[in-house]
Amino acid sequence: MGTWPSPTTPLDELTFTFVDVETTGLDPATGDRVCEIALLRVQGDQEIARFASLVHPQQPMRPGALAVHGITDAMLVDAPPFAAILPQIDALLQDAVLVAHNARFDVGFLRHEWQIAGQTFPFLAVVDTLALAQARYRFRHNSLGAIAGELGVTPTALHRAMADVLTTWQVWQRFVADMRQEGLVSLAHVLYPNSRRPVEELVAMVTALQEAIPTGKPLQLRYQPEKAPATVRVVQPLEVYYERGHGYMRAFCHLRQEERNFRLDRIAELTVLRED
Repeated sequence: MGTWPSPTTPLDELTFTFVDVETTGLDPATGDRVCEIALLRVQGDQEIARFASLVHPQQPMRPGALAVHGITDAMLVDAPPFAAILPQIDALLQDAVLVAHNARFDVGFLRHEWQIAGQTFPFLAVVDTLALAQARYRFRHNSLGAIAGELGVTPTALHRAMADVLTTWQVWQRFVADMRQEGLVSLAHVLYPNSRRPVEELVAMVTALQEAIPTGKPLQLRYQPEKAPATVRVVQPLEVYYERGHGYMRAFCHLRQEERNFRLDRIAELTVLRED
């Protein structure tokens, strides 16, 4: 689980794990925790495994969250803490691409729970069906329920973890079917739907970054922000990650002498330097 699959891998050759969490509030930075989680592991159109559980959040439910998902404190009294079910969750994430609707929310809470458990969140490729919806469609509203309704997908329930996971899977299948009408669909097509650069260029860049990170080789890049002049930077790449339809590199920037985040489609040139 330490490396991403190649961005050029066709979707049919990949395993995907769909995930949804329900929480005690909106922000893990203010102490909110996961109170329910569901995962569905699939390959192609075939389900491989699933897991769902209430989770004891070790704090009271916020009224706003209760109004959304209806999970009460009383329902969580006998639920396991997150750390107790982490091995089962880890097993479903093994060698998989994670898929979620508004993935930033779910992944943020998962990272927080891994940290509380004293563990490091796995290095996963993450696909966001919200980003796909925004990049490729014009739905009247981009909530999971609204998208499902417009596509004719009938959720069994809303704002419960497994029901939302199953709905996300059905929405994903519709999205992928539409994309396949345009040709072969690789991982890169669904990872970076908002990118302004050709998929082939992003694939080459991500491949170079993934090779540079474990070796510690420095990179020289020409970076072009949206509303500022281009700058040339020498950076030490630390991580490639995904958020809201874009790829990013977290790196130590020698120009600024601190860690910075660089959006991949704004990197105009990238050169691997000799370490000396």
